[in-house]
Amino acid sequence: MLRIGKKANIKSQDEVNVIKQRNDYVIKVINERKNTERVLDVGCGTGDLVCEIAKKGINAIGVDFSKEMIDIAKNEAKKLQLEKAKFVCCSIFDFHFELDEYDVISANGFIEYISYEELDKLLDISLKALKPGGSLVLGSRNRLFNIFSLNKFTQEEIDEGNIIALLMEAIQIVNSNDINSLIGLKTAPLQKADKEHPQTGIKVSTRYQFTPVQLINMLKDKGFEPIEIFPIHIHGVVPKFKDKYPTIYGNISNLLQNYGEGNMCLIPYSSSFMIHVKKK
Repeated sequence: MLRIGKKANIKSQDEVNVIKQRNDYVIKVINERKNTERVLDVGCGTGDLVCEIAKKGINAIGVDFSKEMIDIAKNEAKKLQLEKAKFVCCSIFDFHFELDEYDVISANGFIEYISYEELDKLLDISLKALKPGGSLVLGSRNRLFNIFSLNKFTQEEIDEGNIIALLMEAIQIVNSNDINSLIGLKTAPLQKADKEHPQTGIKVSTRYQFTPVQLINMLKDKGFEPIEIFPIHIHGVVPKFKDKYPTIYGNISNLLQNYGEGNMCLIPYSSSFMIHVKKK
């Protein structure tokens, strides 16, 4: 399993802060719940989300196996005097938890770096660790965006014969207002486990992408109830335009992000998405 340390900082309002967008969605889920007492953030990085949750008076635990990231997180929580923010340096697969312990479990920018077997194990852990009615919130790279990025990712999907299946899923999402209508929908197969992926600025050979339907079906099969998919990092223009005009690109993307809620039609144009499910 590979993890990349992360810290949510941004140099300009014209830049797109994907980490903050993901964190904000988790906060949104918490705010919409009737009651949340304990939260577990998997792959917490420098602890930005955990600290934000702790500020709301909620007990929040962050787990990450990067000691450097955990040290930064602990120092920040200490500086802010956040007694409800706790951090543990270990793999989530070695982390001790009690049954029905958490109201919310989140994992942002995590599942793209773990194997399919580890993802399956993460879902099992989450199902056991969540209270009945508890929320699991996952952030994922969006494979549907490969259709519209018009770059090497698009060419790969064409070469591998998956472009029509991805297009059909995108059409269904755009024309649907109910996540339940997507359950069981046929889509492209998962990416090959040993596939080497094109570089996106992060120097790792494997960063898995999932479509919303792939994750919905996976989570439904585990016994979770799908609640919502939410667009993250909405692209109003192709990535090549971003390289030439980053400020304009950032302004367009951040403007569109304001319309993410209630607009599933933006999912295919988003390079990431969040999925919220509940334990029955």
